[in-house]
Amino acid sequence: MTTVVQQEPYELQVIFDLINADPRTQSSNAWVLSKGKIWSLKFTAQLSVPPSHFMPDFSVWHLVLWLEGAHVRIEMYPDKTEGISATFQHQSYNYTEGAQRAWATGNPCLENTPAVFGRDQWGEEPEELTARVSWRLSRLLHWIDAAALGNLAITGDPLELPAFFGRSPFSLIGFIETPGDLAYWQSLTGKWGYASSSSLPGTQGTRFIREFFDNNERLLRTSEWSPFMRKRTRIKDTIWFMLPALPVIEPWQAPRTWKELNQCIENLGLSLPDIFAEIGRSVRKSPRRRNPGILMLGFPLQDKVGEKSQRIQWLALRLTGISGRLATRNGFRPTERNRSAWDREQLFSQTPIKWVRAQNWASDQLRTRGEAGNDIRSKKILIIGAGSLGSVIAENLMRIGVVSLGILDSDHVQVGNLSRHTLTMVAVGNNKAAALVDYLNRVLPDANARYFDCDFPPESEFVKSSLRKYDVIIDCTGEDNVLKSMASFDWQSEKVFVSLAMTWRAEGLFAYSANETTFPAIDAITHFRSSPSPAIDLNDARIEGVGCWHPVFPARADDVNLWAAISTKFICRVVSTPGRVYEYFKQMPDGTIKRQPHEY
Repeated sequence: MTTVVQQEPYELQVIFDLINADPRTQSSNAWVLSKGKIWSLKFTAQLSVPPSHFMPDFSVWHLVLWLEGAHVRIEMYPDKTEGISATFQHQSYNYTEGAQRAWATGNPCLENTPAVFGRDQWGEEPEELTARVSWRLSRLLHWIDAAALGNLAITGDPLELPAFFGRSPFSLIGFIETPGDLAYWQSLTGKWGYASSSSLPGTQGTRFIREFFDNNERLLRTSEWSPFMRKRTRIKDTIWFMLPALPVIEPWQAPRTWKELNQCIENLGLSLPDIFAEIGRSVRKSPRRRNPGILMLGFPLQDKVGEKSQRIQWLALRLTGISGRLATRNGFRPTERNRSAWDREQLFSQTPIKWVRAQNWASDQLRTRGEAGNDIRSKKILIIGAGSLGSVIAENLMRIGVVSLGILDSDHVQVGNLSRHTLTMVAVGNNKAAALVDYLNRVLPDANARYFDCDFPPESEFVKSSLRKYDVIIDCTGEDNVLKSMASFDWQSEKVFVSLAMTWRAEGLFAYSANETTFPAIDAITHFRSSPSPAIDLNDARIEGVGCWHPVFPARADDVNLWAAISTKFICRVVSTPGRVYEYFKQMPDGTIKRQPHEY
């Protein structure tokens, strides 16, 4: 490690004194300045509880500080020789080899605001440097005590997978697993088979699983993806193997080498060398089959520590070591027996595993950052009008979990539409509904949007029948004749009807809802016309293009997005509590919104 002689800042001397003032921490070392302007101080931490097999009474750590932008980064790393060698929960993979430095890679997660990591509240980290270091040192002492007692993750805590050393930050495999799939996969514990995958267009190294087959290549399961993803070419390039539990080294360390993985699976009562031998024989039977490149290990996983498993999780890694049909070695006869022996050898090597990120793209997992309630996510929604307001509402609904969308519009996309529409230049000249559906089906893997490139009401009996299957009908046209057509259309069952329209210059929003078998157009139109909305001022209108004078509706993109957000919330509300509702929203000069509800 390259060191530089430099006078240490005053704050570092204060931190040194702070460490030695605590009866559980001690340092007799000097601060070291490394290449990259990294300051580090070696110190010893002592447990306040009895030691364990993996956590000794005294452990050596390095307090490491460096400037990251305008912020000082603070981390604690175990010493390479005198620090802890195991990896625990809430810790990066603890690896001692590699970089020329005195500490290993296994820094504990100390900045998480809840302490004992999900239970006690410690408050936020202070802002001043020495106070931050003191706060983190207290966290470290709490962490090593919890590690010694085995309390870093207790019953009821969210379960976290261990850190995987050397996992690619770019490659990714998506799959779908729901709680309903768990029992089926558990019935296949110890079994293996093939899987097909496709690349996700526009990404670098991202693929998704299409189908699962048994080891005789009989189809077992098919994953449902958006229409956009279904068009992709599929390749049977993956092997799956179902395990009874997560393969992990105690206390919480993912296998780094093939030998470690082999031992983990042996501890689960299965033989990975036997599976590799079977895979090799199967691959070599097919003259056209190329060696599979990915191995996926499945296992049941609970959402919280100590609870029952909820669904299957997959780990993915690069599959190497399977001998092809023409594989040879000097000094060995190219027989099937020898090739099977070579297939087994991989599992006893210290070769590092190349882990690949794998993510569950089931609908509920995709929207953990925010989704609507199931009462609206379960609905099929038809949007009549794919203009600026309708397009943004459609995207909002798709992103919050309403994946079964129908879009109806006969108009075509013009360049001028793009100033406030969700679509882009590649859609110009195309039917608005078709272009919007193509866009929506690219938003998330579970999208299932469909378009109808016609006026309302449609002439086709097939389209009429298709429209009747939707639960919620949303009008975004702003046209009274469409409302009257909705009233005369034979829907054949009760629907939640919603009509939304912006006022002149998008200063306000009309929002009407009814839960009936026929849309009450007269009631809706009466409310729209009686609202205190601004009058249309054609002197304020603007003309698009040259030719016949035709004013365009003036509204900025930020206004459309504002009203689309309020419309989306209105839709969610009236679907949850159906009935006749009319509200007029007005945008005030300061940008705030005033709601004027009407009492029925």
